Amino acid sequence: MRLLVAVPHFEPDVAPTGAVATRLVRELAARDHRIEVVTSLPWYLDHKVEEGHEGRLVRHEDTPWGRITRVHPFPASDKMNLFRRAGSYLGFSTLSAAVGMRAGEADGILAMSPPLTLGVTGWFLARQKNAPYVFNVQDVFPDIAIELGYFTNPRVIKATARLERWCYDHADAVTVLSDDLRDNVGGKTRRPDKVRVIPNFVDTDVIVPADPQNSYRREYGLSGKTV
Repeated sequence: MRLLVAVPHFEPDVAPTGAVATRLVRELAARDHRIEVVTSLPWYLDHKVEEGHEGRLVRHEDTPWGRITRVHPFPASDKMNLFRRAGSYLGFSTLSAAVGMRAGEADGILAMSPPLTLGVTGWFLARQKNAPYVFNVQDVFPDIAIELGYFTNPRVIKATARLERWCYDHADAVTVLSDDLRDNVGGKTRRPDKVRVIPNFVDTDVIVPADPQNSYRREYGLSGKTV
């Protein structure tokens, strides 16, 4: 199949969702699918576009299994500035939709949240390509922002909750990581039956226990303590 994947991060970016997206794409490619990835320029580590990737809004990279298109993430250096972060998400998602529209034909669309705005990007691309659309939810917004006290304005909460429900309702399928997330998301869509649980992987040949007495403990005075 020909797949179009819109994700917030991809290798060499070090964000956790980038690790998930990269492995997912590589496993799909190993099954002989052709994939076009639309993602951001690497920026997560220092919240600015990494050296060597500056100077252009869009960069293309051809791979044996397809193409990676990286767009400017408009990073917000201050994570607590919610309006700046919202602007970053909106700019990145809009640019992703624009470049994704110019990609080739697709038999399926996959978009990943957060950011929630990529849910709109995925829906738009699915409409343009006349393809089914899967929305992969790694974290539930605005719930987490409300619980952490980042969102307190009732109008902001109502608007983001309405966007969240819209994104779930307009996806052909929604995938979440656990049963409790399925209950959460399923209660916000008119079609709870389309919410599926697909836990994130762990490669037990790569992720293995390390020596607990390590440099991190020494640096922060934690040697011999339960952490």
